[in-house]
Amino acid sequence: GELDTSHANLIDPLWGDARPPIPTSPFRVHPLEYAGVSVADKVAKIRKEMETKKATLSVFSTLDDVAYLFNVRAMGDVDTCPVGIAYATVSNDEITLYCDPKKVESKEILEHLTEITIKPYDDIVGDIEAHCKASETNKVWIDTSRANYALSSVIPKPALVDSQNAITPMKACKNSAELEGMRRAHKVDGAAMAKFMAWMEDQIINQGRSISEVEVDLVLTSCRAEQPGFLECSFPTIAGVGPNAAIIHYRAKEDELMRYLDTSQPILIDSGGQYTYGTTDVTRTWHFGTPTDEFRDVYTRVLKGNIGVDSMIFPENIPGF
Repeated sequence: GELDTSHANLIDPLWGDARPPIPTSPFRVHPLEYAGVSVADKVAKIRKEMETKKATLSVFSTLDDVAYLFNVRAMGDVDTCPVGIAYATVSNDEITLYCDPKKVESKEILEHLTEITIKPYDDIVGDIEAHCKASETNKVWIDTSRANYALSSVIPKPALVDSQNAITPMKACKNSAELEGMRRAHKVDGAAMAKFMAWMEDQIINQGRSISEVEVDLVLTSCRAEQPGFLECSFPTIAGVGPNAAIIHYRAKEDELMRYLDTSQPILIDSGGQYTYGTTDVTRTWHFGTPTDEFRDVYTRVLKGNIGVDSMIFPENIPGF
């Protein structure tokens, strides 16, 4: 079958006046000491790949691609994710960032983006369409599996180069600065976790307290906030006591579902931090009493499975997800 696009967006009427505006959180510069590669060098590599693909325009529509390309980050557009709502294009003679002007008002970000053309967020569709019409030989490189229909629908099939974009493999191969940032993030995050673990053990074992899942979340976040470069959690903390640990993406609230941690039940905590130099995601399970034989058996099987995956060499062309 074919997708019928003759009707208006069916989602817009459902939103009505209740639809929130597109976020306008400001971009901040992601320093070269953490990025490792300049914007100019990234663009040069993209243009070299464009020659191979015989493409005259590359379109980047995923938020992490845009943040990576321009060495910028944001906080607030997407909860706990350091990206900003924007598009980007690279042609043979121009680099364009499409976003709300409020995102690029600071002197620092404007100086950082001196060589970049900044245009309104919604202009990208018309610009792609105009590029295709400008010459029969123009070709647009876009990964349609990671782009919305508004962008891909204006590209005629003869002008479409539909394949993984140049930034995807660039992001996958971490440079030395990015690797160092990852290591540093896990060191400071490990210090926060160690302090938190000591607090939790003292409260339950020495003080004899029962700790709510909500308190676990608050204290753990406060331990991370003490570390240099901490910005926010990397996702809402999952702190599940007993059966709550089996709830996918569980987030504790002070309601009838919330449970208390003591010596009788285990707790699973999946949490992480966004730091200026890296991101962490740590999952651990604790039991401060005497676990049942069934718990020991299941825990050991999960541990062995993780060790197996960690030590496995994946066959070629098997991405692992």
